[in-house]
Amino acid sequence: MKNHERLYTWFHDVWINGRTELIEPMFHPDLNMKGPLHGAVTAAEDYAEVVMTLKARLTGLELEKTHGLDDGNLSCVRIHVTGTGFGGAGPLDYFGVLVVEFKDGQIRDFLSNFDYVTMLEQLGQLPPECLPICMTGERLIWASDAGKSGSSPDDERAQTPAQRT
Repeated sequence: MKNHERLYTWFHDVWINGRTELIEPMFHPDLNMKGPLHGAVTAAEDYAEVVMTLKARLTGLELEKTHGLDDGNLSCVRIHVTGTGFGGAGPLDYFGVLVVEFKDGQIRDFLSNFDYVTMLEQLGQLPPECLPICMTGERLIWASDAGKSGSSPDDERAQTPAQRT
């Protein structure tokens, strides 16, 4: 089995089958984590927590490997993610890339770069098209109805200035 196939199989088993016990054996003791969550994920326990937290927000999650590459100890897979969010969130449809370096049969360098902005937009946690709006120089303003009758901290959401008018 090629390393990119092994990587995808492992990722699929962890994310789709919930096999978080497979995380620690795959991570090298000198693991170097990169990507949007690199500050929050530094060890196998952190990664397992991210998996379980996100899986709790999603249903019908499916992964499809669209591309796989190997170059020596380096492997890369491009993954198409589909599913649905809980609580009335719309369908999910986004892509991500895993780039890893294997050492001693384990992942030593791990770059996980998924389109989290699109995922969060599709889950309703960010306003639609927030990335292109932010690229124009606009800022997201966190608005709250806290303190108003019948509101709760869960009513908070991000809005662009155009959405507030």
